[in-house]
Amino acid sequence: MKIHYTDTGGGGRAVVLGHSLFMDQEMFAAQVAALTPKYRLIAIDSRGHGLSEDDEIPFSYWDLARDAWAVLDDLGLERAVVGGTAYGSFTAVRMALLARPRVDGLILVGSSGSAMSPQRRVGYREVTDAWAGTAALAPTIKMVASLMIGGTAEDQKPWRQKWFTEDRARLRLAADCMIHRDSVLELLGDITCPALVVRGLADQANSPEEVAELAAVLGNPTTVHTIAGASLTPNLTHPDEFNELVLTFLDGLP
Repeated sequence: MKIHYTDTGGGGRAVVLGHSLFMDQEMFAAQVAALTPKYRLIAIDSRGHGLSEDDEIPFSYWDLARDAWAVLDDLGLERAVVGGTAYGSFTAVRMALLARPRVDGLILVGSSGSAMSPQRRVGYREVTDAWAGTAALAPTIKMVASLMIGGTAEDQKPWRQKWFTEDRARLRLAADCMIHRDSVLELLGDITCPALVVRGLADQANSPEEVAELAAVLGNPTTVHTIAGASLTPNLTHPDEFNELVLTFLDGLP
């Protein structure tokens, strides 16, 4: 497996970021611009996304967490703040569970610790089957952009254009990973590092109750920061407000 990533380099504290389903590490362009050079950002393309390879073997979020740690090992980094948006946040949680002493902090955006409900699985399967199938893609892209990104037409435009040119079938295994994720709620009390939990007010993928539950069961319980007007990816549509939250969190770490 070959994993693609970008690394801003420098001597600042390392921050690893994982992207949402359907996207890639480019979704963190505004964070790279705002957080460097004070912090070193490593953004990873997950299997089946961006420039990372896909060997067509099913995988779980635990596998993606090991991929991310392999990147840090290759970079010679012993410790880091780990985080992600939605799909990437599920990976970040498992990174922390696999190697708690190596995690200085946790940034979770649009996340939960529970497994996906059977009813929600059906809905997600319908969307991802339509995406990876052969029917006209435009209606599905329109729906995904509205639910995931929201915001303005300009916020959505770069991703809509990218989605029309990508290999649609690559998404299938990544979708399976998300739909069949396991619950880690009973394990989260073991994560005692500081955590930042963020939710867009219009996020339809993770209810306020699910996100609040996640924040409450972490070993170092934290407040959920809600960004009004944002959906699943507030780092894209509300970068100033989001970056301020992240910088305040990072600056306050011991």
